[in-house]
Amino acid sequence: MKILLFVSSQCPHCPAAEAIVNRVVSDYSGHGLSLNKIRMKTKEGKKRSSMYHVRAIPTTLILDDNGHELKRMVGVMREDTLRASIEKLLGLRESVISRIFGRKKY
Repeated sequence: MKILLFVSSQCPHCPAAEAIVNRVVSDYSGHGLSLNKIRMKTKEGKKRSSMYHVRAIPTTLILDDNGHELKRMVGVMREDTLRASIEKLLGLRESVISRIFGRKKY
């Protein structure tokens, strides 16, 4: 899985989003999670923001190994929200239903 973080040097909220994403991604790198920070004004940034229809910054995308979008978060997200999303997508977190009723045993 990969996280794309779209930022701009003009954005007053981007440093806070960057700090949160950097802190969280480092905790899950052992699970194959990587981070790619994309500056909107660069050639790559313009191409990727068009490809993923990014219209606001900061925007954090979680992609599968094939580059398909699994989750989108616009703005500065809370650290626990980002962690929960990553853990759910990596299969490290049980759903609320599973925690309440337990897993089915076949």
